[in-house]
Parts: sequence; C-alpha cells; structure tokens
Amino acid sequence: MNTTIVALSTARGRSAIAVVRMSGDDAINIAKKFFEPFPKNPNMLKVGVLHTERFDEHAMCVYFSAPHSYTGENTVEFHCHGGTAVCQAVIEQCIKNGAVPAQNGEFSKRAFINGKQNLTNAEGIIEMIDAETASAAKAGANLLENKLGKKVIDLQNVLLDTLSACEAALDYPEEDLELPTVAGTQIKLKEVEKEIQNLISTATLGKVAKYGINVAIVGAPNVGKSSLLNALLGTERAIVSDIQGTTRDTLSESVNYKDIKFNFIDTAGIRESSDVVEQEGVRRAQKAADSADVVLHITDNPTDRSVYPTVRPQIRVFNKSDLFVEPPCCADSLIVSAKSGNVDIIKSTIYEMFSAGEIENSDLLITNERHLSCLNQAKNQIEQAIASCSNSTLDIVSSAIKQVWETLGEITGSTAQEDIIDRIYSKFCLGK
Repeated sequence: MNTTIVALSTARGRSAIAVVRMSGDDAINIAKKFFEPFPKNPNMLKVGVLHTERFDEHAMCVYFSAPHSYTGENTVEFHCHGGTAVCQAVIEQCIKNGAVPAQNGEFSKRAFINGKQNLTNAEGIIEMIDAETASAAKAGANLLENKLGKKVIDLQNVLLDTLSACEAALDYPEEDLELPTVAGTQIKLKEVEKEIQNLISTATLGKVAKYGINVAIVGAPNVGKSSLLNALLGTERAIVSDIQGTTRDTLSESVNYKDIKFNFIDTAGIRESSDVVEQEGVRRAQKAADSADVVLHITDNPTDRSVYPTVRPQIRVFNKSDLFVEPPCCADSLIVSAKSGNVDIIKSTIYEMFSAGEIENSDLLITNERHLSCLNQAKNQIEQAIASCSNSTLDIVSSAIKQVWETLGEITGSTAQEDIIDRIYSKFCLGK
C-alpha cells in the first residue's frame, strides 16, 4: 500500500480559504473518518463538517479517484477557513488517522512516478509559480503544456528509428536486411541537429522572458544617473544630490515595460578617488556593468564621445537636455532629461535591441538552464555522431546515436537519474 501524505497546499498564513491536500491509497478512507457528509461523487465539492480534536470546522471536501487525479492516486482536498490554527488542526486530524506529512514537492513527484507528468511539466509549474510577468508565465505555461516535452519526444523518435535500423543490421546480418546508408543516416542526424540548434537559439529570448533585462547605469559623478533611475522607475528610489560621490554602492530596482521586466542597476560615479569606500563603489560599478545585459553610459557633456570600457552592449545616453535651449546633436546618443521625464525612449530602445516583441509570438522558448545544458550536450554529441558516420563502424555510430537519445531524455526525465529528479522536485513548495 502506498503511504498517504498530507500537507497544506495554499500559502501559510491568514487567508479567507486554505486547501489541505491528502494523496495515497488510504486518503478517501481517512477523510471519511472525520468529514461528514462525505461526497458521494468524485470531482464535486461537498459542504459539510470537519471534526477536529478541539473544534468542528464548517468546510468543503472534494475527492478524486485514482488514476484521475493530479498525483494519479486517490486524492482528497479540504477547503477550510484560512489561518494557521485551523489548517494545523485539519492536518493533525489527517495524521492521527493514518496520513504522514508530505515532503517538498512530493505530490508532484508522485505525479511524475505515476506517469501524470514529466520533468518539463514539473518545471513549468515552478516557473508559473515564480513568474513575475505574463511573459514569464506564458513561458512556464508552455512547459506545463508539454510543448518542449513533445518536441523532445519527436526528436528521440527520429533517433530511435535511425538507431533501430543500425542495430538491426548489426544483430541480424544473415537476414539480408536493407542496410542504412552513411548518407541517409547523416541526413537524419543533421535534421535532428538543426532542430536542436533551433531550440538552443531561443534561449536568449527565453532568458529575457523569464528574468528580464539587466541594465547597468554607469558614468562619471553627477551626470544624473540616480535621477535617471528615479525617472525610469517613476518613483524617488535613489538619493539625489549635487555632492559628488553620493552613490557609493549599486542600487537595483525593477519595472515592467510592455510585459518585460527591466532590472535597472544604479552605480557609483566612475572616477579616480583616494577614498577607499568610493574606490569600492567604483569597483562594484564596473562589476555590475560587466555582468549586465546592456550598459547605459550616461553623460551630460555634449562633446563626450567616450566609450565605456566593457564587452557588454552599451547605449550612450545624453542626460540633462532640459538645460539647453536647443539640445546638442548627438546622432549616436539618446537625448533625454531625467528632470523632464522623457525617458521612455530608453526603455523602447532596449526593448527593440533585445527583440523582446518576438516573445509574444513565440510558442516555445528555452527558459531553463538545465534544459539548455542538455540541449548543448546533445548538440555536441550529435555532431560527433555525424562525423563518425564517415570514419567509424556501424556499432560506434549506433553508440553515438544512443548517447544523444539518452541526453535528450534527461530533459523530460525518461532517462534522468534519480538524484536529478529529486533535486527538481525539492524546489517545490510543501503541498505541491
């Protein structure tokens, strides 16, 4: 018999409604011991009384019969009043009657074990829970809907057909089977390689959709970096002063623009200084610039054509244009005024720079570092398999193809090792 587990599935704390979930072979029998009247039919909420050790709770109950449930097991949910004491009393009643506390992600892990989801589905759930923008939620929803999983399975099937032909020729040479040709095998493998590369190429947009764009604001002291940050955020977040060196550390804040998260990092003014604190601030400014997706190089000097020393993409921004009767001509700069607030051109320029508008029309983006790592590994392996077709025996080609097949299977979990599976589900909250 499978152990019955129980946990709070909604956020802990004060709320109007909370959901306590049980899953396992004995979940329905346990619930019948203290909830009445128990629902006669599955999948339908029933109002009743839930008897706890200290009080009776007016609640609702619904059950799902195996295998037609999230976990694939008998599952019961109690919808009760929110609050720590009520939820704890319900959980204790479940445990008293035979359930055990669930571990993080155990409900979803059971769903995986019972074939109700694969690893990409599970990671889609995590990404939807963590999403801070609709773009991130959409990317997570595509994972949850198994779009990546289906693509991977299609690629594995092509590899499996190719592998089967090679294996048959090796195992049954006396059967006079039609041998796979080198050219034909290479064509099939190159088709798979192209599809893998197409998936890898979506990772840049996927990163933008999931995490947003990190924008470092750098420049000399008193060019209006902090004022610009405030204008971009639409709030007085950074301290603004005429005194040079006011900003000593990096200051990060985020704002959504056209459903893309922009993570702006204000930094200390770049200059030579004998002040050890300011020196550290300059060092951190340079570090922020070197790790950002794009650098805003701010200047208030119309003759300044300097380039900030970084390998990252950069945009020169001429600030304080309100101080000029006619703004200076700066064809290679964005002309703005943090004081006047005409800073949306910065956001729109960054948005276009990263082709963020394409996210809305993308059905499948690689947003997960584990998936990208597997795809890159599979691409390297299939390149080796293609090369081996020309200079190796059929058994070596077969072995190379099998490696690619197994690596792709790690994405969905069909070939993943147990420690990888455990690591993924440990990221879930309790009750999910």
